[in-house]
Amino acid sequence: MYSGAIATYTDEIGVLGRKKTELQTSGVLVPVELQDELQRKWNAPAIKNGRFVFCLESPEDHRSTTVLIINGKFAENSPFHMVKTGSGQFEIWRDDEKYTDIVLLPRARFYDMRTTDGVRMSDIAVIGEPDHLRSVLNQRCGYQQIGKPCKFCAVESWWAGYTDKSPRHVAEVAEAAWREGIAKHVTLSTGTKLTRGKGLEDLVETAKLIQKGANVTLTLNFEPLTDLALLESLLREGKAAGATTALCNIECFEENLRENIMPMKGKNTINDYLKVWQKCVDIFDHNEVYTMVIAGIGESDESILRGVELAASAGVVASIVPHTPMRHAVYENMTPPSVDRMLHLYEAALPIYEKYGLKLYGGTGGIYTSLKGM
Repeated sequence: MYSGAIATYTDEIGVLGRKKTELQTSGVLVPVELQDELQRKWNAPAIKNGRFVFCLESPEDHRSTTVLIINGKFAENSPFHMVKTGSGQFEIWRDDEKYTDIVLLPRARFYDMRTTDGVRMSDIAVIGEPDHLRSVLNQRCGYQQIGKPCKFCAVESWWAGYTDKSPRHVAEVAEAAWREGIAKHVTLSTGTKLTRGKGLEDLVETAKLIQKGANVTLTLNFEPLTDLALLESLLREGKAAGATTALCNIECFEENLRENIMPMKGKNTINDYLKVWQKCVDIFDHNEVYTMVIAGIGESDESILRGVELAASAGVVASIVPHTPMRHAVYENMTPPSVDRMLHLYEAALPIYEKYGLKLYGGTGGIYTSLKGM
């Protein structure tokens, strides 16, 4: 069914890309009675929090893309809603007309299992897309704790944000998912810790434990460290433990906006990111280092595209994603960017990737579509 990932933004600006962008920036309403079924039978553990994933498939070549839906306040008046049309068959309708078929992933068997100390595995990690397990190790972000969160972020209210997760917990779930045959890659993320390693040290410890029980590759998602020697040491340990990809998200390339949007994280300058990215590229290689830039938080198109080129010149893939305002974030009342704006940005970014020999989905980190946590 999932015969291939989208290779570049070429497809993002086609039919699938428009559908994906329209659905993400509008949200998709799901009837309460259908939410119960999706949570029980399908890969939708966070459906009641307004977060779920599905796949759109091209009828011509059967290539697919994964769509992460985050239903914030902006989605309350969405024209899109999900409809069940048969056993295991679902569609999305716009008002009173069918809009598209969708494919839901089956519910993982490990969701019904518990760790050795009794924690539900579905609270530790989830399948974010085909063959891809995702876990946010520490959801109690240090910046949230001191009252200075990134204004677009609501990490503490994401799925299972109340759960204390340890590296051992995540390793147990990764092994269970791998043995079930549904995880070939694991992305490890963390809310920022107020430590020298900012939480990266925990991700590396987790990677080491995962490799003892599961034959998977890994992505490490972390904030820039100011101590570059410590960064290099941790990344090399992570690579030795199976990490193949680094994800270090800049979110905004407008220096004069960064500290307003991200009171603490924004203190990392663009130059700080360049230093960290270069260290990552040295260790993981060209096209194996990613960053995310958010469209719709006050920036200009020009700043996004300049940033994409700056990152690309360093061998880093900067993925552009629409701001879909999350509930409980400072920016929860904002409006997502328009579909036309997003498609313009995708089209303008394409020649930049080609210029520097980058492929948006070309790394070993799997299908690189759903960057925000579930």
